[in-house]
Amino acid sequence: MASRRLSLGARLGLILGAIVLGVLLITGLVVNRVVSGGFQTVLEGQQQQRLDDAASNLSDRLDRPVRAQTVVRRLATALGGEVRVVSPDGTTLYAFGKAPDGDVAHYTSPIEDAAGTTLATLEADLPATVSDRGFLPLFNATLLLAGLLSVIGIAVASAIVADRLTRPVRDVTDAARRLGAGDLDARATGGGDRESEDLATAFNAMADRLGRSEMLRRRAASDIAHDLATPATVLVSQLQAMVDGVVPADRENLEAARSAASALGSVVAEMNDLASAEAAPLQAQPVAVELAAAVHDVEMGLDGLRRERAVGLEVAVPAGLRVTVDPGHLSRVLRNVIGNAIAHSPAGGRVAVSAVPLEAAQGASPSDVPGAVAIRIADEGPGIAPDDVPHVFERFYRADPARAVDPATGRRTGSGLGLTIARELLAANGGRIEVESTGPTGTTFRIDLPRG
Repeated sequence: MASRRLSLGARLGLILGAIVLGVLLITGLVVNRVVSGGFQTVLEGQQQQRLDDAASNLSDRLDRPVRAQTVVRRLATALGGEVRVVSPDGTTLYAFGKAPDGDVAHYTSPIEDAAGTTLATLEADLPATVSDRGFLPLFNATLLLAGLLSVIGIAVASAIVADRLTRPVRDVTDAARRLGAGDLDARATGGGDRESEDLATAFNAMADRLGRSEMLRRRAASDIAHDLATPATVLVSQLQAMVDGVVPADRENLEAARSAASALGSVVAEMNDLASAEAAPLQAQPVAVELAAAVHDVEMGLDGLRRERAVGLEVAVPAGLRVTVDPGHLSRVLRNVIGNAIAHSPAGGRVAVSAVPLEAAQGASPSDVPGAVAIRIADEGPGIAPDDVPHVFERFYRADPARAVDPATGRRTGSGLGLTIARELLAANGGRIEVESTGPTGTTFRIDLPRG
């Protein structure tokens, strides 16, 4: 059904042609009216002039009836109406011709002698509309021909212009079809005007994001498969060995199986956490939360990880500083970001957590929202590569290789969802997170939240 619809170029051409045709018709009618009216006035003036000339000729012929009648008869025939000579007392001296049907125009001209005395009056009843078989028909025919040629020319020009105007749209359409068919390298070139260039730029940006999302999806699928396969293989092998009697079902082997099952469950749990984080705007219940207490609770929960990694944790959060946030969301955000900082700090390093009102925060900019609290979490890890900084909050993204590898064990860390979950939860509470600084000596994440 869609294939039967006219193209945008054809529709533009038809619209432009219709507009021009309408303008030409209106202009033609106006010109015809103006020219016809003006020419009618000229012809009426000529009629009156002919009557005045005849009256002048009759001034010395009224006493010669034959000659006078000849002049009046010829005038009536030439003008196509009734012509009369009327005496001053109203008596009709001579009358020739026939009064026309329809509207009648009445003309008069005095017949005077040399002294200016009126001898009689020459009267004529003529058609109200003076016909002309020469100029007006030729003018109308010329106007019609010019209009037809203009319509044809405008139609051709409209088709060419419409084709040029819609060419960038067709280019974007073609690129979209190729992108939809799986060609992730499809890009649009746009046109010379700003609108088509903006359209092509927006499409190409979308294609870039789609290509990157597809790359991340494939890498995430591979990573998740690896993260799930490794503990699943260990779990199955451990249980099978105990079933076959190869190893005893003692506490040590059961603990190894439990650890593999826990690792398997943690990946599934993070996927579920991401789904919950994306639904956070519907679930968030912001209240005033004591920030120091919330950080302390997270600190206690991460104490085991901190000891295992031999990383120090320094907290500088003023007492009484409150933020407006869902308590559960805040706890998860702090746990993710602080835990991530601990995991990427070397043994013997430290993680610093501080919070200050935004007005007093070092580095506050005019775009910051007054009345917020800036929370900074700084580690002493290897830093984030400049190319990776814009993408650290994308789902499944793991910077490669430094921050994706545990410095102590050399194994990959996390699933690439922790910072994505933090960003979603903060956005649901009117907050935000960003990489404030990074380098070989460590990275600082900054979290902004409304003050309670």
